[in-house]
Amino acid sequence: MSKYCVALMLVLAMGNGAIAAQLSFNAQNTIITFDNPVKLADVLEKLPNPHAAYWAGAGIYELDSAQAEAQRAHVMSLLAALIHEQTDGTERHMLLSNMYRDISNWHLMRRLDIDVDYDQARLNSKRNPGFVSGRYYIKAKPQVASIDLMGQLQESVTLAFENAFTVSDYLASVESSDYADNDYVYVIEPNGKLTKQGIAYWNDTHYKPMPGSVIFVPLQTGLFSNDIDQLNDQIAKLLQHRM
Repeated sequence: MSKYCVALMLVLAMGNGAIAAQLSFNAQNTIITFDNPVKLADVLEKLPNPHAAYWAGAGIYELDSAQAEAQRAHVMSLLAALIHEQTDGTERHMLLSNMYRDISNWHLMRRLDIDVDYDQARLNSKRNPGFVSGRYYIKAKPQVASIDLMGQLQESVTLAFENAFTVSDYLASVESSDYADNDYVYVIEPNGKLTKQGIAYWNDTHYKPMPGSVIFVPLQTGLFSNDIDQLNDQIAKLLQHRM
């Protein structure tokens, strides 16, 4: 065999390896790679123990997407503008500065808008999307029996999940800050679904969050400027991508 043929075979082999590496999934500390486009069901089938996962809280994240960081940058710009309007050393200046610091430290990855469920992916073609290329992280863990509360509270806390508890019941167990909105909170379910729930006596939705949910207490509307609504919405949307 000529040296030219050997060299050509090596190039082709390297090329095939590069193609294979273009589609990979990190799931439960296991790297799963595919040489060709693949369906979700085929990926989930390769998980170490798919039947042990809490699929209502599962998600797929795109490792190389810049979207989540772009969303963070927008939130940071809104916060920076509000901080600039406050007098140094005041309580409001410190509050917004602490929010700026905390959000800058969040670990973010773009969460895909996909309902991830092993059985549904196998049985329902609409729940079985395809993947052509890219690197992804699959969150598929056992169910957690807790609820996280964060935002305008004296401190972020994790409470035990109670089947009969509504959002208002969980909030009754914590102390809100003086700047907390008393009418609405945001709920980020473990499947990534985001909703805004009423908590006041006149609009209480009596919403029962799923185990593993995050309750985000926003800033009071109109507290600083008309931009607070937009800021609250953007922070809540960013939480959908928080790891």
